[in-house]
Amino acid sequence: MNIVLAVILFLLMLYIDKKRGLKLFLSLGLNFAILLVIFYLVALGLNAVVCSLIGCFAVSCVMLFIVNGESIKTVSSIKAIAIVLLVLSVLIFLMAYISRIAGFGYESYEEINMFSYDVSIDFTDIAISMILISLIGATVDSSIAISSALFEVYENNKGLSRKELFISGMNIGKDILCTTTNTLMFAFLGDFMTLLIWFYKCDYTFLQAVNAKTFAAEIIRILFSATGCIIVIPVTAYITAGALKKAENKKLTQADT
Repeated sequence: MNIVLAVILFLLMLYIDKKRGLKLFLSLGLNFAILLVIFYLVALGLNAVVCSLIGCFAVSCVMLFIVNGESIKTVSSIKAIAIVLLVLSVLIFLMAYISRIAGFGYESYEEINMFSYDVSIDFTDIAISMILISLIGATVDSSIAISSALFEVYENNKGLSRKELFISGMNIGKDILCTTTNTLMFAFLGDFMTLLIWFYKCDYTFLQAVNAKTFAAEIIRILFSATGCIIVIPVTAYITAGALKKAENKKLTQADT
């Protein structure tokens, strides 16, 4: 059944845009392979956070460069994503230790009780890695949306200053922010509908539900994903505006010489 769905997805991508659809499907396969490599390296005992950071950056490059090619838009986006990943990794590290979300929640004990807990892996690093991997997709999406829109604004009005381009980027970001955060929230609710029903059937109080490790871990993931989408907007707008004006000044210099 999975193969049938994959074939349908591939055919729809080709129908919409043959060239880009093929690249997009290829990028999905490469990203899946990258994630498998990350999981394998972590299972071998390598540092999960370092592997995840490198893997997230690799996934971003695949998503941007294979599908969209190398341009001011993609280069600016990848720089912004790298900055956001580095900044948020510090905050995620602190939150993971403060909130103690590492490991399995009480709701999972029955399922894992038959397995050995001695796996020689730091589950705090695993929790950090899961958050990093969760936020990368939405962050890349927001970043390329800002840089692409800002590039079009510049192409239609090359007289704008760097500050004016940055303000335009922020205005565009305000428009996409609401839909992005709502998409993340509904994805979380859809994924954890079963857990919420389980809480209800087991007569959990509101405080017990929100303090459950499984629920808290997912809330933290969704909040960091939303935070990544928010932070990447001004960073991408600033970097893209600077890159566009720098390219313009370079052309003027070459024309004068």
